[in-house]
Amino acid sequence: MLQALIAFGGTEVSAGVLTDALWPDSEGDAAYHALETTLFRLRQLLGTRDAVRMQRGKVSLSRDQLWVDMWQVEEELRRTHNQEVNSIEKIGRLRFLYQGHFLENETEKPWILKARQELRDRLLRAIRDAARECEHARRWEDAANLYGSAIEIDSLNEGLYRGLMLCHQQLGDHSEALQAYGRCRELLKHFLGVPPNEKTQALYHSVRERAAHVSVGSES
Repeated sequence: MLQALIAFGGTEVSAGVLTDALWPDSEGDAAYHALETTLFRLRQLLGTRDAVRMQRGKVSLSRDQLWVDMWQVEEELRRTHNQEVNSIEKIGRLRFLYQGHFLENETEKPWILKARQELRDRLLRAIRDAARECEHARRWEDAANLYGSAIEIDSLNEGLYRGLMLCHQQLGDHSEALQAYGRCRELLKHFLGVPPNEKTQALYHSVRERAAHVSVGSES
């Protein structure tokens, strides 16, 4: 129940939402009784009745008495979103808080997958925004580090690899850009059975041509 409460936001979660998620095969009265029993046990486990409240058919966790890493990530994301500059320091705090995907070792129930995907997407969006701000400021190394951090979270996202390749290209590190493409290609082939898309392949060929041009220029 604690996992479900957190996944559904932790505040004023409808009893019906919880029973549908946790006891989908139970009838109405039986499911509600299971909810009440589980709620009683959860309060005992947490050591205080006030940590979980149920009022007018809605269940809430007390943010004054409980610390949840997901809530801290969401708070940092809101703070980052409201600031004009997404600094590397803020992204560093997010990465420190985000130690892994939401309930990644639990059974992949639909409500777990939904919460996991939404939180991951918001984090990736914040990192991409910070990387693009670095690109606009021509801070290519900082942008490359941010793209690398995002790839650690989503290793099959081609857009992140393209961003990383462009940064290395701007830095003159053509070999690093080509290696990034190679990692992208191998992972896509291994996990999805597909090659990189046309945009990624076009960038790869562009990097190769520029690397060859630089090599010829240095020899002459």
